[in-house]
Amino acid sequence: MILSILEQFFPITRTKRQELHKNYKILKSEVEKLGKYYEQKSYEELLSPAEKNEIIQIVNNQKLYFSGEAYQITKDGTLCFSLDADGLPTMLGIKPSYHFYKKPDQSVYY
Repeated sequence: MILSILEQFFPITRTKRQELHKNYKILKSEVEKLGKYYEQKSYEELLSPAEKNEIIQIVNNQKLYFSGEAYQITKDGTLCFSLDADGLPTMLGIKPSYHFYKKPDQSVYY
């Protein structure tokens, strides 16, 4: 039913929908890999400006863009970090992100 509603508002072919879904899966897989890498960075490294956390990767001959940012520090010093993916078209333009929290003692939780 949801698929038929989407087809009414976004008349694209089945092949195109499959491509957009595949693109999302690629972005999600890559942002999760990169997110695990960022979890290993020190608390201090994660505080660096967003420009230092911009990465371009080539995957399947396509440029993927990732931007990471410490967007909040809570009262107890916990750092909230988000890594966003872009570079491929997806259904409705929705792109995956990877979020985690890092404490000053270097422990990570989600």
